[in-house]
Formats: sequence, structure tokens, C-alpha cells
Amino acid sequence: MKNAFPRVMIAGTHSGSGKSTITMGLLLILKEMGLDPQSFKAGPDYLDPMHHTLVLGKECRNLDTWMFPAGIKDAFISGAASSKISVIEGVMGLYDGVDGISEEGSSAHLSKMLNTPVILVIDAKGMARSAGAVATGFNEYDKDVNIAGVIFNRVGSRRHLKILEESLKGIPCLGGVIRDDCMKLESRHLGLVPATESVDRDRYRRIADHVRSNVDVEGIIKVANSARPLDHEWSGDVHIDGRVRIGVARDPAFNFYYIHNIEALRRAGAEIVPFSPISDDLPDVDGLYLGGGYPEVFSEVLEGNPSMRSKIKKASDDGMPVYAECGGLMYLCSSIVNMEGKERRMCGVFDAYTEMDDRKMTLGYVEANSVKENVICDRGWTTRGHEFHYSRIKPTGNERYAFELTRGRGITENKDGMMSENTLAGYLHIHFASNPKIPNRFVENCSRYGRK
Repeated sequence: MKNAFPRVMIAGTHSGSGKSTITMGLLLILKEMGLDPQSFKAGPDYLDPMHHTLVLGKECRNLDTWMFPAGIKDAFISGAASSKISVIEGVMGLYDGVDGISEEGSSAHLSKMLNTPVILVIDAKGMARSAGAVATGFNEYDKDVNIAGVIFNRVGSRRHLKILEESLKGIPCLGGVIRDDCMKLESRHLGLVPATESVDRDRYRRIADHVRSNVDVEGIIKVANSARPLDHEWSGDVHIDGRVRIGVARDPAFNFYYIHNIEALRRAGAEIVPFSPISDDLPDVDGLYLGGGYPEVFSEVLEGNPSMRSKIKKASDDGMPVYAECGGLMYLCSSIVNMEGKERRMCGVFDAYTEMDDRKMTLGYVEANSVKENVICDRGWTTRGHEFHYSRIKPTGNERYAFELTRGRGITENKDGMMSENTLAGYLHIHFASNPKIPNRFVENCSRYGRK
């Protein structure tokens, strides 16, 4: 079976080229045109997808050819099936991926796997004719990548844009975005400030208006419609009636999740119960999923909900299945020493504390081998994901670890996944598509606990 799936990728020459704000503006424009766009983000990223989700009112989806190459087409089609056009925002520079040799994990690799035409964003500040050399170099580097057009960003004037257009050798120019402060978004130590913390819809409107004034939107739609049909056998999502209830922490402190993971738990039979560790009481559930986020920023208010902290510790001690990633790991430790050097009490499931250091970032792909049977993996299973943090866990030395890492840093000495009863917590953000057996195993463990 073949379907056209109109689609386009907005990629950049490097991180910071402007592809994120241009993509956000384009998404809002397409939505207002009645095209019901679906957004995707290449690579392991939570922050840009939050902005996409707020702009469109539906979840952005991650695609990563290193974390789950076998599931790329299904992940794309499941998101794109009900939309008239799909927009994929690239990651870093077009050809940047897992290393300097392999194309895995790159936007270019993803564009080839999905036969998606690419529009290349070039930061033209301080450039004239050299911009044409950059475009030509990117176009020639891999002939299998379909660079269908160029958008220049941070253009100084209309005269500057004319020079840039003249420098191109056969690649269509689809716009030149004039420099404007509206095209900036606030940053923090893990990247952009999460959109959920401060929903500035006026900012999205200003970005969209500026993109509309400077970019050939109709030309981009034509590029998307030129994408070759995709062969596929996907027959739609199957949701099983919830046989267990899994509490998922969702609030300003915990908001880093792959939507695929949540949907995979639903397909495995879970009812998802959102709750806030900041302000709620612990819901009546059979298991907990504590994602990443910024517990260090909200450490004072997390400490200020002692009932939640004590009930999570009791649930863990009683054997409730608990899976935590990064920020969730920090929350389950005894305390967090935040950016101001103040120590705040957390749940105390693990006799370890977290220390922040905004000068030393850990960022990269992770591959983990399960060396101990745990709540989400049997012994011998492998899984992939990423780590991204400015914190360090200070363990006591008595911890048990579920994973040995063949790639990545982990908590200590290439070990990750601290274990206590049926609780598993690590720095690793796992994408469940890298091992599709994980959701069923977690739901089965929650079901077993619920029948006790």
C-alpha cells in the first residue's frame, strides 16, 4: 500500500541556525491554513517538541534513526496518518549524527529513510556570496539527500537577500528571514525554557507573522507535496482497555517524555493517570512513571509536598513498580543540592543525593545492557536512549545497578539504573521503540502488583 504523506524537513547547517523558530512559525501558519499539520522532531529532544505541541494543540513526535531505526516508518506514519501535511524539524546540522563517520542519528539519514525533501536553513549573518558555497557544499555532500530549497536566516536587508539569492547555484531560495528580536526564545541550562512554564502565545504569533512575511510558504507546501509516496503496512493504533493504572508525573518539574512511550503503555493495557508531585496527593495507581524535567529548579516546592514524597517512598518500599528517568531519579534520591547550593529533601527511596553543576554537561546517546532483571527489562535485554543533565548523583557505594553501558556515562563508571525493590531509576531516557518488549513488561509488573 502506498500513501503520499506530504512532508518536508526543515534542517540547518548547524545548531542555532534558526530552524526551530522558523519551524514554529511555519507550523502555526499551516494550521491557520486548515492543513492540520503534524510535527516531528529529529533526534533526542524534549524542548522543541513542547513548543510544537503548544502551537498545534497535538503532540509532536520524535524520530531517531540511531535509537530505533527499525521503527522509524511506523512512528512517522502513526503520527502523519490523519494530517494533510507533516513538518519534521531536524537536529543540529543536517549531517550531524552519532559520530563523524556514520550517518546514523542525523537529519540527513532520517530524510533518506522517509524519502523526505529538505529545506536547508542557513544563518546568513556576516555572509554574502559565501552562503552559496555553503549551500552547494551541503547539496553535494550526499547526493541521496534531496535538498529542495534554502531559507536564509538573520538576513540584514532586502539588498542582502538579493546577494544571497544570486549566490545560489541551482537551489531554489524559499525565503530570507530578516533579523528581528521576535525570532529568539529564552534559554536555560538544558536548552530552551520549556514552553509549558510560560505559554507566550503572542510570541508564537509574532514568529508566525514574521515567517509569513519573509518565507515562501506556498513554495514549501509544493516541496512537501513533491515527496514520493511511502510503502507501508500500518493499520492504525490498537488501544487495549486499561487493566492497570500508571501514574505519570506531569507538571513544571516533570515534563520530559516521549509521547511514543506513553502511547506504548496504553497499547499494552495501561490507563495513564497524570499527577503533579508539586501540588497533588498520590493517586490510586498500580505503578509510577517519573520522567525528566527540572526538579532542581522546583526543589523548594517539591520539598514542600512532604505527603507526596513519603507516599512515593512507601509505595516503592511496598514493591510498587516505579520507573524514573533523570529528573525522576533525582526526585527519588534523599536530597537535591540545587543551583543556589541549598539542599532540599526529596523522597529518600535511594540513600544518595544529587548535586548540580551548571558548568559540566552530560549529553549524548546511550546504549544499555540489562545485567539484572528489573521492572522494565529482563536480564540480557538491550535498549537505547540518551542522557542530558547538569547534575551528579553522589551514591553511597551500596547501590545495585540494572544496566551496564556500552555507550554513555550513566550514574557511575558506566553503570546506570539504580534498583530498590521494584523501583528502577537512572539518567538514561529510554525510547521504548528501541526495545518494544519494555511496555508490556512494565504493565505486566504493574498488573501483578495490583492483584496482590
